[in-house]
Amino acid sequence: MAESNLIGRLCVKLSGREAGRECVIVEETEGNFVIIDGNVRRRKCNLDHLDISEKILKIKNNASTSDVQKAMKEEGIEVILRKEKKDNKPRLKKDRKKKVEEKSKKTNEPKKQRKNSK
Repeated sequence: MAESNLIGRLCVKLSGREAGRECVIVEETEGNFVIIDGNVRRRKCNLDHLDISEKILKIKNNASTSDVQKAMKEEGIEVILRKEKKDNKPRLKKDRKKKVEEKSKKTNEPKKQRKNSK
């Protein structure tokens, strides 16, 4: 297939964890590689790993993910939306030294005596 008219082409990934998902070629890079986006993570992909169709979506070179998804919806292609990230609260650091001190205060016995008492 001629490499000059690849931008906007609808494809299906053939290999990898996203195999079978539809994507669109967003940008051409060096050699046999392109940047894809759509129902997959935006990434560099080998042309040999794509099944390129004749359908062309109207997008600009290096279009954003939202632009690609809009174009896919207009063509009637189901778009898989990714989950939004949760707000991660910072974890509280456990103070190991304080716990050890509190434990030794509760027992008030030396370690050797505790072992023998069992």
